[in-house]
Amino acid sequence: MVYRSMKRAFGAAACVLALSGVVGGAFAQEDMAGPEPRYTTFEKYGFCGSVDETCYNAWFDRTSGDEEPWKVLIFYHVAPGVGPHDNREAGVSVLEDMLEAEGYEVTSTQDPADLESGFRLRPYDAIVFFNTGRDAVSSLGMMALRIYIEGGGGFVGIHNAFGTNFNDTWFEGLLGAQLFDHGPRQTGTVISHSDNDVSVAHLDGVEFGPEEFYNVHPDPRWLSDVRVLLSVDNATRTEGVSGYYGHPGMGETNPVSWCHYYDGGRAWVTTLGHSVEILVDENWRQHILGGIDGVMGKEPFCQE
Repeated sequence: MVYRSMKRAFGAAACVLALSGVVGGAFAQEDMAGPEPRYTTFEKYGFCGSVDETCYNAWFDRTSGDEEPWKVLIFYHVAPGVGPHDNREAGVSVLEDMLEAEGYEVTSTQDPADLESGFRLRPYDAIVFFNTGRDAVSSLGMMALRIYIEGGGGFVGIHNAFGTNFNDTWFEGLLGAQLFDHGPRQTGTVISHSDNDVSVAHLDGVEFGPEEFYNVHPDPRWLSDVRVLLSVDNATRTEGVSGYYGHPGMGETNPVSWCHYYDGGRAWVTTLGHSVEILVDENWRQHILGGIDGVMGKEPFCQE
């Protein structure tokens, strides 16, 4: 693949940038806001990223869905000692019902061992992380997930997927950002940045809440090869945007959902998914279903 050779060529440059503090490491508060792209995925993480199929490997691709049902794995493990989200069990049940109603074959697990085999993950068209927490994925599981993604796998991260395996740089690149903190749970009106992507085209001007609208870091808008699909209009948030741990907010909008091709696969993520109330919101359900359908290849992925 072309991107393999590009990956090798940019590897040394990425290391130099990391050592110089441009990539990773400490950051100043004034660097937490700003929509201007500052680097590519290669420069930041050393892996291929794009908003088109430049970085996609169709090695295990099956986009017809005719021979057998689409297969989805829902992973929802939370590391020991970490309090799980109140909606985690109910959310898994909602996702199962929603996907099975579409005719998909769904497997749900909170056992990290179920993620520790690339061979076992290969049959799935999408892997969904729903409100996972902290070190939910073992080193072996992360390697298996990488093998799966490199073969053209589809990844969906929902809400506290951003609070998972903070110490893994490759996983941060897959997500495009990680949780820093959040302000009070409140309602907010979202802005869709795509008229064509099935996950967000129906959401412009829709209000969600009470929800946790995350402040994330790095800002995914700084990555030139990530497509932000949905943001929350911070003027509609009356209880403030600054976070509990010092994040000053992300400007006039906070990115809520975005997508990209990454290291051979497809990734779609959303910060929406904290509350029990959101589980019964048809707009949220269509949002999630659209993201899953996109990473599987059933629907066009990551559309403008």
